[in-house]
Amino acid sequence: MNHSKKILFIDEDNFQTEMRSQLLIDTRQHDVDVVDSFEEVVKFYEADKYDIVIIDFSRDFGVASLKHIDAIDPMQKMITISADEEYSEQKGCDYCIAHHNRRRLVPPFPFPELIRYVENFEVTHCALKNSFKV
Repeated sequence: MNHSKKILFIDEDNFQTEMRSQLLIDTRQHDVDVVDSFEEVVKFYEADKYDIVIIDFSRDFGVASLKHIDAIDPMQKMITISADEEYSEQKGCDYCIAHHNRRRLVPPFPFPELIRYVENFEVTHCALKNSFKV
């Protein structure tokens, strides 16, 4: 059974982001807020509690957003979207999962992969777990 989640989606406001967020709403009945600036991240995150934060780590405001959220709640469930060479935690995937409750998706990824991460967060591991530096 699907349990609706409140999701903060931090990414550029573009067609791909809008499609992903709308599919999360339409097909899974999740409540999704899309923000596309650091100022909006601060406003939305401090005003509400989110089950999961999805953040495109490569955006110019992505790192600042991640650090802001981490300072408030280091165990916030978070899905980071980042390319091979970008890491939200240099100590590696196991450390990140244990100390920051994050999972990582590497673009491009199919929409069902995002759904799997959102709906099975606790049992999902980063796609490139073995490639992380330790």
